[in-house]
Amino acid sequence: MIEFWRRMAVSLGVRVVAGTLIAILWIWSATLRKETKQLDTLDRYIAEGHQVLALFWHGKYVPLFPLASGRQAVVITIDSFRGRVIARISQWFGYRPVLLPAEVKTRGFPAMVEQVKNNARLIALALDGPSGPFYRIRSGALQLSSLHGVKLVPIGVASSHKILLTSRWDRQVVPLPFSRVAIAVGDMIDLSQLDTDDGTPQKEEIVRNGMIAAESNAEAILDGMKRR
Repeated sequence: MIEFWRRMAVSLGVRVVAGTLIAILWIWSATLRKETKQLDTLDRYIAEGHQVLALFWHGKYVPLFPLASGRQAVVITIDSFRGRVIARISQWFGYRPVLLPAEVKTRGFPAMVEQVKNNARLIALALDGPSGPFYRIRSGALQLSSLHGVKLVPIGVASSHKILLTSRWDRQVVPLPFSRVAIAVGDMIDLSQLDTDDGTPQKEEIVRNGMIAAESNAEAILDGMKRR
């Protein structure tokens, strides 16, 4: 009986927290001046039949929840209170959350691969998530592309007025209301085309350069918005 009431309390807590955050995100996103045309490129990649892994830095994910909404992306999270909150928010914005068991943390990314590689056209992944270190590229994304031919697509995010949460490991960037926000979509990266002798460091360099290019493109788009 105690366990039943504990589950009920957790469920209610998830609903309350998620509902509050959804309302905040919806109102906040309505105030933004946004440039998201390059997301059409992401849609084109998928329409061409590619299985896409959209990559972004964990500290830049907040604007992506509302601004990329409506796409049937698989959002990966861990089955915990925080993970369930993220899952409910994801569902509200039109994504498909996949909750992995908490013990999956010890086995890493391959457990996620088994769940989504055969039935997801678009997977969203924080490249240095869920717990860092900051801007550290996780090997799972490299494995997905190298072994399974999933195309990696870097996503860059830039905002004009923002709060930088330096106390967090990911140095999360939260655009202020009425800010300009730009999203850039980089070129597809297919690591399966590399020679088998090419090691992880070279693959990391390719992906990192793609992320740098996407971030630079987002900043350039933002500069263009400021001059209008």
